[in-house]
Amino acid sequence: MKKFLVIGVLFLSQSLFAQIPYGSNPKVGKRVQVGDISMYYEIYGKGEPLILLHGGYGSSEMMGGMIEAFSKKYQVIAVDSRSQGRTTDSDEKELTYAQMALDVNGFMDKLQIKKAKFVGWSDGGDIALELALIHPEKITKAVIMGANFLGESKGVFLGVDTTWKMNTTDPLFAKTKIEMAKYFSTYERMAADKTKIASAKKKAADNAFNNPNITITQLNAIEVPFLVMAGDHDIFKLEHTIALYQNLPQASLYIVPDATHISPFEEPELVHSEILRYLAKPYRKLDAFYFWK
Repeated sequence: MKKFLVIGVLFLSQSLFAQIPYGSNPKVGKRVQVGDISMYYEIYGKGEPLILLHGGYGSSEMMGGMIEAFSKKYQVIAVDSRSQGRTTDSDEKELTYAQMALDVNGFMDKLQIKKAKFVGWSDGGDIALELALIHPEKITKAVIMGANFLGESKGVFLGVDTTWKMNTTDPLFAKTKIEMAKYFSTYERMAADKTKIASAKKKAADNAFNNPNITITQLNAIEVPFLVMAGDHDIFKLEHTIALYQNLPQASLYIVPDATHISPFEEPELVHSEILRYLAKPYRKLDAFYFWK
């Protein structure tokens, strides 16, 4: 009897945990005024601060799997970026990755976070790069997935192949369907001002097309440890990802096999375990021939 009771309690606790509405949790969701915007954020777990930065057009909701995985070891702080998710829009400042990095810096100051580890997905990775340019002292280590240091207008975006289509019975469609449906409805469900959805989407699109504009010289000057991650079929050209890795002085590289720009949805266990492994280790520069000498 006791055995069945324990199993029942464990099952119930796991079910409740799995149903936590990350990104829309009224029990922990908070706001803080940072300059001209009201930033929405949620905090889970205890320990060293780990800030999660979501992808473009999305919200911290898309980082739910990471929140669940990482909050067991870190104090996870999931933030909604300017004009996205539940964070407000503003016409006072242009929507750029550089501005969003300033927002994150102001957010950290408001919450008295002197330094943190970062995980940035897509646009979130671009924001982490911009923050490393202006405030490297705020970043202990950073993981960036599907990030780019030049805007889509610079030819770094992979063209859509119209000559074939994946078989719709491929398991990846079913595996990612629910998360992508939530992602594509983010503005309609979460926007602080529903009357500005169209303009907010245009701002995000214009930003992604034109930004970032980080030079190789600027990348070379970033003295922050970065793990550059991407799917081997990412929407950004693999050579661009390699160039990003090669020009960050303290960079590591991890290419997720058989994955695209949404590798955290496609291969969550693999992606989460690699991020945790990387964040737990101190950075060290490797000599490719250390074992030969």
